[in-house]
Amino acid sequence: MLSQLTYKEYLKVTIPFMLSTATQPLLGAVNTAVMGHMSEAFYIAAVSLGVILFNNIYWLFGFLRVSTTSFSAQALGSESAKDKFLALARPLLIAIVISLIFLIIYPWIFKYYALLMKPDSQVVELMKNYCEIIIW
Repeated sequence: MLSQLTYKEYLKVTIPFMLSTATQPLLGAVNTAVMGHMSEAFYIAAVSLGVILFNNIYWLFGFLRVSTTSFSAQALGSESAKDKFLALARPLLIAIVISLIFLIIYPWIFKYYALLMKPDSQVVELMKNYCEIIIW
């Protein structure tokens, strides 16, 4: 029979999960804040647009993180080494495949995103540099 989870145990699990959830938007906020100190406004525009693109991509695949958590919890409860391995291997394989697909289709995503957002040519060039760094 499983024992009841205490508040302390619950916090030990959830605090790192909450911190990991905040890292991607926090990275974008810090990058935008740093660019806000630059001499021209197009720097902050380029980084802000790049942050929006990558935050949307990141949250589009939030299901992968949540499903990984649930499979891991089930594997822990079953105490099966095979289930624990599969809880890691399946999402890892999916993440690798999705990453490779995004690396291949990224030029088209960027092109259509820039067309949709319609920034100045200076902003597009800086945004392209920023996004190429972030994607890798």
